[in-house]
Amino acid sequence: MKILRLLLLVGVFFATSSQIEMGMRNFIDEELMVAVSSSKLYVRMRGNPEGDLIVNLHGGPGGYSGIDIKLMGPKLEDQFLIAYLDQRGCGKSPACTDKSLLTFKQYLEDLDFVIDSLRNRYKKDQVNLMGTSWGGMYGFLYLLEGSKKVNAFACIDGKVNSYYQNTFLLNYQSEKISELLNGNISSDKRTELEKIAAELERIKQSPSASFYKDVNWMLHEVSPKLGFNAYFADTSNIISLDDVLQDTALLNLMRYTKDEFMEIGKKAEFVNQAFLDGPEYNDINIEKDLSSINVPTAVIQGEFDYVVGTGHAILIYNALIGLLNDKKELHILPDTGHCPAIESPDVLANILVHFFKEHSS
Repeated sequence: MKILRLLLLVGVFFATSSQIEMGMRNFIDEELMVAVSSSKLYVRMRGNPEGDLIVNLHGGPGGYSGIDIKLMGPKLEDQFLIAYLDQRGCGKSPACTDKSLLTFKQYLEDLDFVIDSLRNRYKKDQVNLMGTSWGGMYGFLYLLEGSKKVNAFACIDGKVNSYYQNTFLLNYQSEKISELLNGNISSDKRTELEKIAAELERIKQSPSASFYKDVNWMLHEVSPKLGFNAYFADTSNIISLDDVLQDTALLNLMRYTKDEFMEIGKKAEFVNQAFLDGPEYNDINIEKDLSSINVPTAVIQGEFDYVVGTGHAILIYNALIGLLNDKKELHILPDTGHCPAIESPDVLANILVHFFKEHSS
């Protein structure tokens, strides 16, 4: 096992790299493929090689890191070295069609190999983590492994309690339906709402082992019919698929062709369904376990985040009882939904820069 780990640790393939002067500092931009068990993972390295290393954990499960270079990079890369990781089966990492490899255990092993590879290559004693949405839970799961390799962690609209997340949205939508049914609406709209209410009741009574279809229906179909968007406080901020495909500069920044970018959607769907159709993801609750975490942690959430539930950040912050107040932060971003990197990028960047500078290794 030690020999295998050593081989994987040094088994990093360098696709492209560049280094330019940015002011008085060096700026690097490298694409790596890090060997992990039965696969390899894509990592884009950008920023100041002299700064602290931050590993970015994208959302999903099934998301990708490319757009985070545009959304989160500009104010961070001058001061920190950012590792934009595409998780197993996601983004520019090879597709994973074996669902037995899409598990928490495998993902944690993957992240450990990536962290060790990057620490070795860039001569860093420790790394920092920042995780968004699913990436927030991913980061906490890694911290609970007891790793001393992490210096500080920023959880952005993350979750730790699936029961809270699921029941929040179900109850919120049910309450919205009750409000609408008590108003002056057409008979057709009343019939539609009553059917939705009945379906929500079915979901409440169903086991959560196969939740992929139900949760996507709730998030993407039900919410608009009830007059809100689960992800965005202001829907004018939504970045659509067409927006990305028509933005040549963004595609070039992410180093995707249009055809390559279209492929990541298929991979995302497979990974997302593999996780959401299993009890490991749907039933997890690590809220009480957070008491053992001793790594400085910033908990950040949009005020109108209906994806994980508007009280999830407070729940997480209160569960971090092993941290003194000067080692943990809570930030609720006003007029922001589940995607603060899109809706409140400057506010988010300022919080992250201050937090990681304050807890610099």
